[in-house]
Amino acid sequence: MLHLIKLFCDTLIEHQEQRQAAWQGGIYCPACQTIHGRCGDAIFPLYVMYIETGEQKYKQAARMLVNYMRKMQLPDGSWLNEKMGTWKGTTVFQLLSLCHSYDVLNKAEMKADMAMLEPMIDTSANWVSQTFGDGGETNVNYFISSATALKWVSIIKPNPHYEQQAASLMERYGLQQLTADGYLLGEKTTGRPYTRVTSTIDIGYNLDMSLGMMAEYALLTGDKRIKSETVRALRAHMQHVLPDGSIDNSFGSRNYKWTMYGSKTAHGSQMAFMLLGDEDPLFLRAAELNLQYMSREANNHNGFLGYGPHYWEMFEHGCIHSVFNRADALAAAYMYGCASSGATEVKENITDKRIEHPAVLQLPLEQSFGVKKLSSLSVHQIRQWKWYASVSCFNVHHAVTGGSAGYLWHEQLGPLQLGSVTGYERYEAYNMPEKPGSRDDITAPRIEVECGARKGSNLFDYDAVAIADQSSTTVLGRLKHEQKGIVTDFGIHYSIKYDFLENQCIKTYELDVLLPCDRLSIVEPILCGAAGKVSLQNESVCIQLPQGSMEIYGCSQSLKLDPAKLNSRLTNVFPSVITLPLYWSKKQVKPGKYTISIIIGITEN
Repeated sequence: MLHLIKLFCDTLIEHQEQRQAAWQGGIYCPACQTIHGRCGDAIFPLYVMYIETGEQKYKQAARMLVNYMRKMQLPDGSWLNEKMGTWKGTTVFQLLSLCHSYDVLNKAEMKADMAMLEPMIDTSANWVSQTFGDGGETNVNYFISSATALKWVSIIKPNPHYEQQAASLMERYGLQQLTADGYLLGEKTTGRPYTRVTSTIDIGYNLDMSLGMMAEYALLTGDKRIKSETVRALRAHMQHVLPDGSIDNSFGSRNYKWTMYGSKTAHGSQMAFMLLGDEDPLFLRAAELNLQYMSREANNHNGFLGYGPHYWEMFEHGCIHSVFNRADALAAAYMYGCASSGATEVKENITDKRIEHPAVLQLPLEQSFGVKKLSSLSVHQIRQWKWYASVSCFNVHHAVTGGSAGYLWHEQLGPLQLGSVTGYERYEAYNMPEKPGSRDDITAPRIEVECGARKGSNLFDYDAVAIADQSSTTVLGRLKHEQKGIVTDFGIHYSIKYDFLENQCIKTYELDVLLPCDRLSIVEPILCGAAGKVSLQNESVCIQLPQGSMEIYGCSQSLKLDPAKLNSRLTNVFPSVITLPLYWSKKQVKPGKYTISIIIGITEN
């Protein structure tokens, strides 16, 4: 962990502005060609690296960044998320970084540096108290983070009002928004519509931000009830960490920032997993696997993190935002985590217990269990042989739903299919880059229908249901069309049945066409990237990858493979993938029943 914090901090220093007076001390982003308003989150990890190594460059960089953030702080105590924007809510994360910094500086007796932070903490805490202290309508992570930040400020400088607000926020937005099976509600965006209030669960933001803040609050206050409930929630969300350390957020309410290691502008799951690692050693296992996933990416790309397996084939530069976010979270996990050699006591009730390395323990997705239903999510997880798939009926607009498999993974070959947004909208323009090529690319597997000018899909069926036994899952639904929030029906019933054998994934599509249509297609985008070699042998498509090969073919009397599509590619930004779109189609479809089985076979190297 310390190695990765150091790598991130060295990357931040390399991109710290030294010359231009107006930007001096800020962290320049080579991808976005700006200085992100939240770059002050890096103050804490830079100070941590100085305290741990004694190297002056980290202290100098931290002081320069403090001076920059002091210049950028608005008269009301807030910071703009971006200079040309209007959103100030991320002030709460800056306040948390300052409080953490103040704490470790106090332990290190660096009084002069503490004094620089005090006025920034005072004014930003007042803004957070007035803006979020009594609740509101934005994403839940802001209210839970505000609770922890205000609690920190009340420890640094006793303030009963802040303490009362913190307790109220944690009760209302933490405890009261946990479902019976441990999922945290409330991650949404005003720019994205929903069909149901339950469709506001986001695995990425919950793991990377909210649950870490709940864990820290529980330890700061010694509140056993909050700690117990956070442990319960963390065990539920831990079910989405794969054996390679990636996190499945294909169906999440904010999946438009899903990066596979987490969410782009959230902090990191190590906060939650490490702070509560003494409650369940599997938390440390999850923290370690996700850390290894990030480390492989960062070590291969000079301290930067891409948004997915093909990011560096799509973009020239990495965004610095993920670097300072992840550095901040790792520094918190390193200094306050239960198994960390660098642990610093916040209060007496924060444990310094050491935990044995949990090498023999396995996460839920490291084990074969057949089929599991996650009720709050309307998601079925399938873990058989060497396969993993998540089949979603979660009802989030523009996310994987309608019974499609948003994440198909194999132990040897890794991710084979990754479906995220079904319509790329830059809800956060500063944090979501322009998409290369067509903005209409969809990388989720799906059924498509065309009737005149209307196009439809199972991805617009927000009423699909899935049923399962121990070995297979079947989805039932109707193909729909969506335009400007209005959903219409094509009169085509469908079912999708998922079966897995040792070296095969079998998807069986059954279509009951009640009304004629111009075209009916099954679309299976397969990850290939630039390195994948594609060939057509009879009716089978072969994809050769460095770690193995795939053979994909369809068994049908009526839907035929479209070989013209083999030269095209579909791309997505979150996560960043380049896929080969395989189409099995039929034109001028008459009423009747149609069936096709798509078989994905694996040959391991």
